[in-house]
Amino acid sequence: MKQLALTLGLTLSLGWALSGQVAPPTFLCVANDTLVWELPVNNCGPFNAYVVYASQQPGGPYAVLATITNPAQNRYFHQDAGMSAWYYYLESDFDCPGEPVLQSDTLDNLIPEPGLLEAVSVSGGNVEVSWTPSPSPEVVAYIISRNVPGQGTTILDTVFGGTFFLDGQASPGERSETYFLEAIDACGNKSLVAAPHNTILLSSEASDPCERSISLSWNLYQNWPGGIASHEIWVSRNGAAPERAATIDGNATSYLFQNADDGVEYCFTVRALQRDAEVSAASNEVCLSVDVVQAVRTLAATNATISDGGAVRLDWIWNANAELAEVAILRSANNSNFEVVESSAPQQPLMAGNSYTDNQANPDAGVLYYQLRTKDNCGDEVSSNVVATIHLRASAQSGVNSLRWTPYLNALGTVQEYSLYRLGSGGAPGLVNTFGPNALQGSDEVDLADSSQIRACYYVEARALVATSDTTQVEVVSRSNTACAEQEAKIFIPNAFSPNDDGRNDAFLPYLQFGAPADYLLVIYDRWGNQLFSSKDISIGWDGKARGERVPVGLYAYYIRIEQANGAVIEESGEVSLLR
Repeated sequence: MKQLALTLGLTLSLGWALSGQVAPPTFLCVANDTLVWELPVNNCGPFNAYVVYASQQPGGPYAVLATITNPAQNRYFHQDAGMSAWYYYLESDFDCPGEPVLQSDTLDNLIPEPGLLEAVSVSGGNVEVSWTPSPSPEVVAYIISRNVPGQGTTILDTVFGGTFFLDGQASPGERSETYFLEAIDACGNKSLVAAPHNTILLSSEASDPCERSISLSWNLYQNWPGGIASHEIWVSRNGAAPERAATIDGNATSYLFQNADDGVEYCFTVRALQRDAEVSAASNEVCLSVDVVQAVRTLAATNATISDGGAVRLDWIWNANAELAEVAILRSANNSNFEVVESSAPQQPLMAGNSYTDNQANPDAGVLYYQLRTKDNCGDEVSSNVVATIHLRASAQSGVNSLRWTPYLNALGTVQEYSLYRLGSGGAPGLVNTFGPNALQGSDEVDLADSSQIRACYYVEARALVATSDTTQVEVVSRSNTACAEQEAKIFIPNAFSPNDDGRNDAFLPYLQFGAPADYLLVIYDRWGNQLFSSKDISIGWDGKARGERVPVGLYAYYIRIEQANGAVIEESGEVSLLR
């Protein structure tokens, strides 16, 4: 039949290209071995006959079955058809020399082949029924039926010239509706009934308040040739556009929607997807609101920063509608073995942004790690991400202070830059330099001639962006501890002095290049080790006397010990010449 149809199509195309043609009767159908057609219109010449060709094979060979000389006859009974399958086509015989003769469609004496239901899908309170067309060319319409409870299968409509029907009288939210499809030709011959399809009936049930879930269940879609590839779960919140919540197995008939919110109206639809085909069928929509204990859904530690006084402030956010029984602040010195710093019921009403000041911390000792842990009214615990303080170390090296710091730590944050500050004499900070996000060290030159710069104190600030959700981020500034560096004092010791009371070099006194020592000791000994002099004041030197008497010219031993404010100790010993 396909070959014949192709031949017919080519003949038609060729016929239209010529100046004229002999049109065949319009072959409508075969009913009870009677061929039925519509009379053609041919004005090219006188009528001679209608010729009926027949074969018992769709591909031929075809032979003349009958020649009908009555131009008004539109039926022919094939008396000897018997129980066999026959295939027919028609031609018109008009006295039109040179004009091409066209053939009709090739039809058989079998009932039409059925169209196949493609999908029955719920849309609002209606059901959309779609199908693929019958391969039988004599089919002119499709009969749509639905199984009606208490009435059996009821014809809904006869659809001409289409493959879609919208059933507005169904109840897809109350039951799974079953649909049937038949093809029909112009003679009233019906095809076999195609395999029925049924709509998906979705139902839902809310859990107890602490489960925070919604149970969905449905029946499987039936009679797709390849079966169901998968199910998609779609959900709308408070009337917003539906979003796909999950894709699950094609054999599944249930799904547990979790983390439901209190006071939200959820509307669910299940969509079945046919395997190996771009066809889907939607269930009815079910809507419900649930009463749940609000859990912590957005718990994010945003920052840990150190204040001027050395306390640590921890900042965090959470959803303010959470129903919490307890919040705990945890601290660690090694990012493990966290210990509870404080635990209590949170103040009501909850605020989205929160902070806690840890006055017992010692950030000068090293990095401190913080985490939050909450417990809701159902006893469920949630832990936040970990944030840490920045630890700064300072060291003095020959007129340059070297600064090193640990990186800003927050899995939700991204460092933008580091800034290094030096505290002035009045405590006011001055910016030393700004560094990129990967820098962890810097330096600062000091003026050794300026006694106020001998000891300098610093802190580092990290500026970071913290992502609190997929679409929201906040900028934070995390300050380090204050670290100080003190340049090592340089001591100059004369190797001789002459105590002649002439105002020049009259006392043996070491000279400290800069700074004032926290502790000082000068001791003078004679050659036998006897102590002649000692002083704890760097401004008082040895005047060359012992017990009020001038000592002889010669070499005398000295010992000098200087302890700086940073704890560094300088010790010097040697001999000095006393001259007269």
